[in-house]
Amino acid sequence: MCRQCKQSSVAMRTEGRKTGTGSGAAAALRGVFRKWDALIIAVVIAAAALSVWFAFRSDGGEARVFVDGELRYTFSLAADGEYDILDGRMTIGVRGGEVYVVRSDCSEQLCVHSAPQSSEGSMIVCLPNRVVIVIGDREVDAVT
Repeated sequence: MCRQCKQSSVAMRTEGRKTGTGSGAAAALRGVFRKWDALIIAVVIAAAALSVWFAFRSDGGEARVFVDGELRYTFSLAADGEYDILDGRMTIGVRGGEVYVVRSDCSEQLCVHSAPQSSEGSMIVCLPNRVVIVIGDREVDAVT
């Protein structure tokens, strides 16, 4: 390659950088995204965030207590109080829209030490007493 050809190729390369027609990532993105694409992406992200929020929010439903697989008790999460079940062998508390186990006669006390629950579909289980406390007012089956 002659000296004159080398100089012209270097000049063409530097001119391309100055005018912004290089092959950088920014130039490629400018070709892909249009003016309103950022707004559309923001709206989609906001809609996804709202749908997740609505899916997991607590709506002050009820706590359903199953003993041996049968629904025995139903407590509203809107009314605070303590309720004895199983002839006083277990006490369930409701405060501030959350349900928890106050006292139980089981040996390990795992149900007593579990965190208060308020989300739709969450549950507290006491295996020795065969008690399951499910939060929510809709039936849960294999599909949902």
